[in-house]
Amino acid sequence: MQRQQKALLTAVAVAALGLVSLAKTSKVAGKIVGYDLMRHVTKTTSGIQNQEIVVLEAGGPKQKYLKVVFSTFGTTQIEQQYFDGTLPLTVDVFRDHSCDEKEPRFVSHVSLNQIAGTYLLTDAFKTQPPAKIKNLECYAAIYKKKK
Repeated sequence: MQRQQKALLTAVAVAALGLVSLAKTSKVAGKIVGYDLMRHVTKTTSGIQNQEIVVLEAGGPKQKYLKVVFSTFGTTQIEQQYFDGTLPLTVDVFRDHSCDEKEPRFVSHVSLNQIAGTYLLTDAFKTQPPAKIKNLECYAAIYKKKK
């Protein structure tokens, strides 16, 4: 029975990797509207994968706001210069339906009571936060080594 389980798990892993490699990738660009402060400040240098989650104002005809998830083993996924919300960030992504959000919450200042599950607005968007977003589509960033 254990041999069958190993074979099944191997087949599932190969299929999942195949789907990821065949996933349609695209390039998105936009200014960071807000970011998950909890993920931003709790990065470690150990062997644990770190994440950075940001909401971009894409300005595209179809989708105005996009959630982008960066996952790497480093402690810097996005250069600090983008976190004031004035410079556009360009990234290759693929669609990830598993992390879509209904009605995300944005705050201009974070307290301990509201740190989890909220996005801290960047300085450029504190005076004009986004209107209520009913569905925030999620995208996974494709990591590229810096040259």
